[in-house]
Amino acid sequence: MSSLAFSWILLSACLHVVPHLALKRARNRTAFVWWLWLWSSVVFVPVALLTWQPVPASMWGLMVVSAAFEALYYVALTNAYETGDLSIVYPLARGTAPLFILLWSMILMGERPGLGAVLGILTIIAGLQVINLPRLGAWRESWGALRQPAPRWALFAGLCISAYTTLDKVGVMGLNPLLYTYLVMTVSLAWLTPWTVRAVGVRGLVDEIRSSGVASVIAGVFSLAAYGLVLWVMQMGTPVSYVGATREISVVVGVIVGVVFLKEPSRSMRVLGAVTIAMGVALVALLG
Repeated sequence: MSSLAFSWILLSACLHVVPHLALKRARNRTAFVWWLWLWSSVVFVPVALLTWQPVPASMWGLMVVSAAFEALYYVALTNAYETGDLSIVYPLARGTAPLFILLWSMILMGERPGLGAVLGILTIIAGLQVINLPRLGAWRESWGALRQPAPRWALFAGLCISAYTTLDKVGVMGLNPLLYTYLVMTVSLAWLTPWTVRAVGVRGLVDEIRSSGVASVIAGVFSLAAYGLVLWVMQMGTPVSYVGATREISVVVGVIVGVVFLKEPSRSMRVLGAVTIAMGVALVALLG
């Protein structure tokens, strides 16, 4: 991976932490996500107009499917957290996504990552499995609990991440990354709206915007900008398997922000997981 591509992914990771901090503080997270995407669609209208180009029907079809997986990801994650613990849901959702992306990129796109890059991706996956576990041996509980609804929803969330990331790699090869990001996120909002209204109602949406205020606007801007950078890196020719794994450096940034600024406990497993992810990202960056 080039140093320029890695720098953009690192910047994207830093931007990506901002909406997650805002989401953590939200009173109604389902409603907050809806407002986040609405503000993304509103604020970035000038960007869409400035980068506009004819969009083939096949590209619209791809974006609709990608946006559906994006919306399903939020539905799956919400359902997983309703009945499942963070230490089980998070490793399954985030840890399986890079593995699925690696498989799809090899099977569907003919990518052949080098041995060092594969080792780095597997190291990142290991770190994601560890980072929110209460103890090292608890990783067996995540996989052993798949008979329960929450872990299955988490696994489905990871599958959705891998699906829309792989589809978006194809999409940005034929469309400006900023325009593509704007359109696919706007279509995601359309997919999310019926489910959100059913889940929280119009009253819930109104209460949340009164509670979160400008935070949802900032989160929307940073979310779209962060993913736009990721797609830009993929358009540069960086393999999707590298990007899908390396962007998990945002987890490390999140841990640093949580421990240093939010005074969260720096549990040994959290530190071990973050260090493992950082090592994996370094392997992909240096050997990929």
